[in-house]
Amino acid sequence: MNMSAWRTKTWLRLKALAHRGAFDRDLEDEIAFHLAMRERKQQSLGLSADAARYNTRRRFGNVALIKEDTREMRTFTLLETFWQDLGYAARTLRKSPAFLAVVALSLALGIGANSTIYSVLNAVLYRPLPYREPNRLMAISETEAGRPDAENPPAIADAADWRKQSRVFEDIALTSFTEATPLAGDGRAEQARAQYVTANFFHLLGADPMLGRVFTASEAQDLTQTVVISSPFWKRRFNGDPGVLGKTFKVSGVLSTVVGVMPPGFGSFYGGPLDLWVPIDADSARYSERKDHWLMAIGRLKPGATRSQAQLEMGMIARRLEQAYPVTNKGEGAKVAPLHDALYRWAGRDLYPLLGRWCSCC
Repeated sequence: MNMSAWRTKTWLRLKALAHRGAFDRDLEDEIAFHLAMRERKQQSLGLSADAARYNTRRRFGNVALIKEDTREMRTFTLLETFWQDLGYAARTLRKSPAFLAVVALSLALGIGANSTIYSVLNAVLYRPLPYREPNRLMAISETEAGRPDAENPPAIADAADWRKQSRVFEDIALTSFTEATPLAGDGRAEQARAQYVTANFFHLLGADPMLGRVFTASEAQDLTQTVVISSPFWKRRFNGDPGVLGKTFKVSGVLSTVVGVMPPGFGSFYGGPLDLWVPIDADSARYSERKDHWLMAIGRLKPGATRSQAQLEMGMIARRLEQAYPVTNKGEGAKVAPLHDALYRWAGRDLYPLLGRWCSCC
């Protein structure tokens, strides 16, 4: 059926549905006309009026069924039935206002709860990470002997070796899970959500500050500390002062200098907003014993590289490290997963069952 014929057929069906009374009358007249003509033909063959009527009806078939079949062909029967059921439901609910209130409240609660859960699912599961080319960002974790599905933070020294030996990743950065950190200075004390990161963290994500700069590699090694702060923290702590660069306050008792402010929207990691970032030196001798497992490794794949290639390479590097450090790395492997999955897999695990329960209640 071409488009023109389809439009014509649809228009005729809608017209018949809109003028249902006239359509039914025309159908009755058409059927009556055909029956009368057939009765006359039977009578012309010598049958009596009663015999002609009986013979015609028997051959013509069930009149009610023919009417229904004709309506299905010439109208939208499902739509018509829906409106009839809707009208019946409306009349029934109008007679029982208390029941109507319960139904309306149940629907409102169900729709509201499902909308909220869908909004959260969309925000954390379906929406891409707000970083440059997020599909190239991978989380790299260590696995244990006998537990290939385990995802543990790598030893800092192991991650440093990953970065040096990898040919599939452009770069590998380390970051801590969010921590509540005491602040002091300007006569104020508060708790802030801080994240410890290697100096290449922001560049790896493709994020630039709106004021100042991010860390340099040498600053991670300095005894004096620099920090990058988030836009909300800048507004809350410094009233949005454009001259904030160079100002100091204490982070966990260490005097720290503000060198940059990140733009609005940057700063949500591990499911919560962040206030500031503090540099950490992954190559420091203090982490050489391969026993510090508190930083998450994030890698950016080179253009054209795949997750499978990265997984194969990281497995080879893990075997080399196991041979070089049999005491600390025995049985340890490496697992590569999309960063989005690593950060927000919990949301699907927790929210999908909740969504199912709400849907079943509704």
